[in-house]
Amino acid sequence: MDDRTAAARAADAAGDDIDELASALRGELVRPAADDYDDARRVWNGMVNRYPAAIAYCKSVSDVRSAVRTANEAALPASVRSGGHHVAGSCIAAAGLVIDCSRMGWVRVDPRDRTATVGPGTTWGEFDRETTEFGLATSGGVVSDTGVAGLTLGGGTGYLSRKHGLAADNLLGADVVTADGELVHASATENTDLFWALRGGDGGFGVVTAFEFELHPIPDELAVCSVWYPAERAEELLSEFAAYQTDAPDESLLSPYFGQIPDDPACPDHGGEVGLCFSGTYVGDPDVGEREFERFRQGEDALIDESTRTSYTELQSDSDSGFPHGRRYYWKSVYVDELTTEIRTSLRRRAASAPNEEFSIIVWPMGGAVNRVEAGETAFRRRDTAFVCSIEANWDDPRTNHENVEWVRETAETLRDAGAGGPIPNFEGETDAATTNDLYGEHYEHLHDIKETVDPEGRFVGGRFDETG
Repeated sequence: MDDRTAAARAADAAGDDIDELASALRGELVRPAADDYDDARRVWNGMVNRYPAAIAYCKSVSDVRSAVRTANEAALPASVRSGGHHVAGSCIAAAGLVIDCSRMGWVRVDPRDRTATVGPGTTWGEFDRETTEFGLATSGGVVSDTGVAGLTLGGGTGYLSRKHGLAADNLLGADVVTADGELVHASATENTDLFWALRGGDGGFGVVTAFEFELHPIPDELAVCSVWYPAERAEELLSEFAAYQTDAPDESLLSPYFGQIPDDPACPDHGGEVGLCFSGTYVGDPDVGEREFERFRQGEDALIDESTRTSYTELQSDSDSGFPHGRRYYWKSVYVDELTTEIRTSLRRRAASAPNEEFSIIVWPMGGAVNRVEAGETAFRRRDTAFVCSIEANWDDPRTNHENVEWVRETAETLRDAGAGGPIPNFEGETDAATTNDLYGEHYEHLHDIKETVDPEGRFVGGRFDETG
């Protein structure tokens, strides 16, 4: 039986329950026979090709509760889709019910208390546009159409994370529809175990219908660094960068990455070659930021310097064009405590072997406010690591699936052989039970126990702690 047939049979078996849900929803229900089914089941990552039994587009908390109850009554696995941006596509339950919250996007800002409460369908672009009207922001992603929900539940690193912590660290509370269809509030004083799990446990514990965040002042302009160097300089430059990071100010978020040097009249002989770009921003006085980044802009053999000043909202959308909906993506991650000679050499060599021009290997700095949160305060692990290396293959031609996937896997393994550690949630694609254990380590058992408490039947799938993980 193929996957489409299995989905159709699951829908037929749950026929009466699905019919009742269709009548109850303020939103829309899409089943396998519908003309728009194939469009509805697609997510950001074109590699994901799963067939759900039905997709419930929810417009309200009551819709979400109806969908959860239907999943229980029909004994259907249920997944939750908000932004649909997770690289593993875990929001689509094969032959199950997708509870789609993408139409529940709204933002309410309280500038006096410096908080924002948002719906689960909100993207970071929408969030930032509303909060920056008041000169405020919180730690979010670096692609504007990423969903607030998924990024926060996985921890959430971004340009503000060294200054203000992870997105999850700024979460003050959440409304959650649990597996029994009830609405509860989770915070530091209510349903505290669930709140702990929501901050880095990567989902699967319920359907979050509202997030409340702490906000922070953000300058009108930010100093942005963007300087390309030839790959041959990578080992030396990354060594200088590692030394800089040991006492870099929290305001500095500088993230070197390997990629293809863009075509530019300033260096016509290097366009299309693999290079190293120093990219990032300074979350403070832009004059101070420009002075802070001078050491990376004035190095020998700098090829292209596109450093500038920009607003936070513009910065947040600057990478959007490189991550379009429907492209194929496969990513893995490793944490790195020290950028040793072996690690630096492995990074350069693996970048040189990338099978397509849209790849990147990113060295993302942790530290700052991220490291100052107590290790067990949230479900997010490895707060004391210095860097995360994200290995990303992005391509369009399905005939090259195998070579791109293998390049990512081999790169991660090469870095681990060189001394790197295991994965980090937001930077990691699909996982098995062993990888999930590696992701959460000392937090694994507690997260597993919370999952069994709030979802004893394992109704929610797609999280790291569902019945298959």
